[in-house]
Amino acid sequence: MANSEKSKLKILLIYDYFLRHVHAYDDDSAVQMGQIQDYLQKVTGSEFERKSVYADIKRLNEFVEAAGLVAPGHEWITLNGRKYTREELNYELTLDEARLIVDAIRTTPFTDSGLCEKIERRYPAYFKNGYKSLVSHDNVPKSKTKFLLTIIRTCIESRQVFCFKYGYDVAGGLRAVTDKTVSPLELDWENGNYYLIAVDNDIYAKCNDVMKSIRRYRIDRMKNQLVGQGMTYCGFESEKSRKEILDAYLKNSIDAYSSEKSMLITIRLEADDEKTLLRAYNAFASDVNVKNIILDQTSKGIIEFVFEAGLVPTLFTQLFKLYTFDGIKVTIKDEVVRSEFKKYLRAALEE
Repeated sequence: MANSEKSKLKILLIYDYFLRHVHAYDDDSAVQMGQIQDYLQKVTGSEFERKSVYADIKRLNEFVEAAGLVAPGHEWITLNGRKYTREELNYELTLDEARLIVDAIRTTPFTDSGLCEKIERRYPAYFKNGYKSLVSHDNVPKSKTKFLLTIIRTCIESRQVFCFKYGYDVAGGLRAVTDKTVSPLELDWENGNYYLIAVDNDIYAKCNDVMKSIRRYRIDRMKNQLVGQGMTYCGFESEKSRKEILDAYLKNSIDAYSSEKSMLITIRLEADDEKTLLRAYNAFASDVNVKNIILDQTSKGIIEFVFEAGLVPTLFTQLFKLYTFDGIKVTIKDEVVRSEFKKYLRAALEE
């Protein structure tokens, strides 16, 4: 079959076979020469001699090493006894990575679970023997949302202005709608919602300060969106400055609210019961940027830590969460934060 047109496909089919049906993490996926020949015959309808398959495996090993897909001096495909195994190529997803991605897709509301089937078809050896992912939530995005995200990504990449009407979703419709003209910077996902982080062009026109003009907009509260043709983009001069400012903005954010400056705040929690102490700490720490634990004596009912945040309304929402745990003593070791927190509490009590 050396002169057969189908024989020219043989080396590519062997490469694809080892990629999809054999992997480095499962000895059970190792294959014998007969299995490779059977696969080639099934796909091409032709029989191939062992000698030609041996030669192609040798060429594949030379190729992956020359392309830098394995470490120098390593063979990708090796014969162990009577079975062939292989190493992982540098660009591949590992078994754990592929399964984590599938789990995330099945349980994340904004992703189409059809992506799982694509990954499973691409890595069948990873998902054999009845592997079960996490339970699917079946909350796929609407076509309108997908289209909107595509427009926004295009504006970010091409540095174009984006215009839309923005309001509050009440009883199935948007209310208190205002017109927005923005320079998109980044898309974000937080607390089950997509957000657009962008420079508000109208605010920028008044203050001429990019950082002070950044705002965050929920995608599901937009309508009548379009690309602002011919309008001036008010983003960043370079990718470096864009990254620095966005990092600073996100660092100062809590639950989609951000301030211009962040500060380090020290909190001390005390409780008679270690489990209650840790429940309170974990509930709080999951929503803020904890920088350091400066006193770790949970067995004695004490933990003291430092976190970074801006003075935004949601900071005080998170602080109040600590007081909902019975038996927890909270000490806020920052006079400004403590004073502002008291104002919120007094305002609530006066209602």
